[in-house]
Amino acid sequence: MAESYCLDPEKIRRSRHQTLAHQHQSWGEVRADMIIRTGLERQETRIAHPRHTFLMNLKGTARRGEDFIDGRRISFSARRPGSIIYIPADSEWTGWDEGDATGSYLLVSVEKEFADQAFEGTTFSRLTELPAWIGFREGTIELSLQKIAAELRYPDQISPMMVESQATQLFVQMVRSKRSKHQPVKGGLSAFDLKRVIAMIESLSSCRPTLADLAREVGISRFHFSRAFKQSTGMAPHAFIAQRRLEQSADMLRSTSLTATEIAMDCGFGSSSHFAIAFKRAFGTSPIEFRRMCKT
Repeated sequence: MAESYCLDPEKIRRSRHQTLAHQHQSWGEVRADMIIRTGLERQETRIAHPRHTFLMNLKGTARRGEDFIDGRRISFSARRPGSIIYIPADSEWTGWDEGDATGSYLLVSVEKEFADQAFEGTTFSRLTELPAWIGFREGTIELSLQKIAAELRYPDQISPMMVESQATQLFVQMVRSKRSKHQPVKGGLSAFDLKRVIAMIESLSSCRPTLADLAREVGISRFHFSRAFKQSTGMAPHAFIAQRRLEQSADMLRSTSLTATEIAMDCGFGSSSHFAIAFKRAFGTSPIEFRRMCKT
């Protein structure tokens, strides 16, 4: 199939920089672009086209900025390596961000027809109802994007089959994530209290907070804290803590030379074997294999 979609990094994410490297490959209805910039300053984003788009931050942190979806301003939060953005077909993401001087990202774009055919005959055939989602973390989606990146770097004759299977997995997990996490009940913790307890959970100190510690921080009982926390986030505290620990461990595997055992201890796992089991359950691969994929 002849390639009909082209991407210009200078148009979708305009910036002042010293160097730019752009690698790309198209496999029919799925295309991947990897962009690396050094000497990076402010980036101005405008992505609007008839394809579904996934963008994953590979290197560098965006610490401040503004985001708009179809002209509507949404809250901005810092985006670290592993952070993912999803823009539905025919939607527009605009904004700007500033952060580290060196940055890279992977952009995977998928034709609407491909996604529609994957879900044809199911109750999830209308993928256009999936909302834009800026700066989220999800292990299975990250792994699928990493696998597509690996095919971009080292293509072979069966790359199209691998890429298409991973593209389907992206949408499967997006649908499941929407159903399970992103319809929180009204009420719960205040924004101020939620920010405080999440900061405690994400701290890499040697003394990890317990449920009682978190409840004490906001001055309510453990029972009421658990209920309010789930209302605010859509997840029970223990599930949220487990997810954050796994996300932190993935960040450390990607950006440090610490051993898997050292990372397990730093992230609050009881043992390296417990860490390996939990990590594979979340990401579908071992910590060592995940690190290898991120380094290639």
